[in-house]
Amino acid sequence: MSDGAVFMNQNLLWPVILIGLVLWAVFIWKEWSQRKEQRFWVKLITAFLAIASLAMIVLKPSTWQKSAGGKGIVLIEGYRPEQLDSLKSIYKSIQTEAYSKGRTLSIVEDVDSLFLLGHGLAPFDFWQVEDESVAFLGGETVAGWTDISYKTEIPLGEVLSVNAKYSKPKEGHWAILTDNGGNPLDSLLFEKGQEQVLQFNAKPKAGGQFVYHLLEKNNKGDMVSDEPLPIQVLEGEPLKILIVNTFPTFETKYLKNFLTEKGHEVLARTQLTKGKYKFEYFNGASNPIYGFTEESLKDYDLLIIDTGSYTGLGSASKAAMEKVAKMNGLGIFIQPNESLFRLSENQLPLQFNRDFVTETSLGEPAQTLQKYPYNFQQDVPVQEILVDSLAVAAYVPVEKGKMGTTVLQNTYQLVLDGSDGLYANIWSQILNSIVRGQDRVVEWKAVTQIPRPDQPFEFELRTSLNNLEVKTGEGANIPLLQDGLVPNKWTGVVYPRKTGWNQLQASNDSISQFLYYVFNEDQRESVTRSKTLEANFREFGTQNNFSTSVSTTKDALRPISSVWFYGVLLLCLGWLWLEPKLFD
Repeated sequence: MSDGAVFMNQNLLWPVILIGLVLWAVFIWKEWSQRKEQRFWVKLITAFLAIASLAMIVLKPSTWQKSAGGKGIVLIEGYRPEQLDSLKSIYKSIQTEAYSKGRTLSIVEDVDSLFLLGHGLAPFDFWQVEDESVAFLGGETVAGWTDISYKTEIPLGEVLSVNAKYSKPKEGHWAILTDNGGNPLDSLLFEKGQEQVLQFNAKPKAGGQFVYHLLEKNNKGDMVSDEPLPIQVLEGEPLKILIVNTFPTFETKYLKNFLTEKGHEVLARTQLTKGKYKFEYFNGASNPIYGFTEESLKDYDLLIIDTGSYTGLGSASKAAMEKVAKMNGLGIFIQPNESLFRLSENQLPLQFNRDFVTETSLGEPAQTLQKYPYNFQQDVPVQEILVDSLAVAAYVPVEKGKMGTTVLQNTYQLVLDGSDGLYANIWSQILNSIVRGQDRVVEWKAVTQIPRPDQPFEFELRTSLNNLEVKTGEGANIPLLQDGLVPNKWTGVVYPRKTGWNQLQASNDSISQFLYYVFNEDQRESVTRSKTLEANFREFGTQNNFSTSVSTTKDALRPISSVWFYGVLLLCLGWLWLEPKLFD
């Protein structure tokens, strides 16, 4: 849209006209001898055009056009070309800049509002546009793996469960979970659809650091993608476990066998008659326990006690048990029966709601299990224990210790039906959540979910150590920032140089090490794009326009390109140079 032409160098108009007329007059005087020939008039017009072109180059004629005053476009990987064309058709000559991770955007110096096109800025680059008005328009739909989640640390013997989402799966392709040696452990066939949710299960056979793989293969068996799954399998130390029952049950028998086979030191006490007990010792356990005292319980990591024994505890025994839980971190698991769910809050910190559901399904393929017709009340301290996303158990913290129970019953039927793996998974999840935790001098946490070489990897650690220092595996010191509200919480950033396993270590504690895995640029691409897209929608919202008070469209002077005037000037000078040679 134009409202007429003006000169950007308007102040030079009259000097340029006068100089141009003088030059033209000099040219006329020089060629006056040819005034009776037709060539004189052709040369006269050509000279006028050449001088006029020179004048236009100096004066810079411009037109008023609708302009995106203060607006700009940032092009990011995954943007839709038609979206860009649409914006350019609305905002003439709008500034654009291609985004590159970690590189400063120069466009923010000239604009106050931005259109972001594509999958979005990396979260560590959000600071660059924090003072701008941003309209995030998104980009093309991400295809491939959009989410891969699993526990990066699992105890030896626990099932590794990998949950993944795949966008736009191709029918006939296969997803395969393999171990670090390339041996297939589980596989699923892709189905036609927009998105497919998949779950893979495997049971590591040894402790250590491993890199499993999630493969995609086509119907010919050719590799399509390979996503590494770094995990740490923790062997752990054998636990000391005390089992107390009022009478023998099949549930206790199979649970006792399960714990014994794992190498734990188990002492089982079963009441025969009043005041008489049967004691069983496994893997080095000794010394019978008749009544609970602080001295007799302090060395145990886990107490498994049935409802009858729990409700029959004397005040001294119950006080000793609770004190050891609070002070030493003893985990207490109560084996349920119908009477447990009717205990008052004074008798049991966990409370229940009747749901009238007596069966549930777990595992793949699904196995039906019996349960008590109750579920857990959702109070603040209650921590649910999930198996296949179902709350099968729960616990409440008791200062350093925990007290919990389950709504499942007769789980030993799984062993009789040949589902040993599901049985082990259920009880590993439940007991590992309740057992006394290992005292760690330093607790580490990765904030950056997908570390990459030469990109910031942010981590947190909690410790009571003084004069804390953290070093990389190469011995470089990492600056730390202490939390002003939580003094034992520290954060740091490191830029890893190599892919694969990397290490951080607190120099004050040679035992406490933190291992994290660095992915190369070809790995987790679609997952990264999907997570970046989500992070940008959270940061900038889903609105695709600006407020009316910011960067309104306005008229702006746009100079006519000087190329046209240079072109006319060169043609005219060329003719004036060539003409004498043609006619003389």
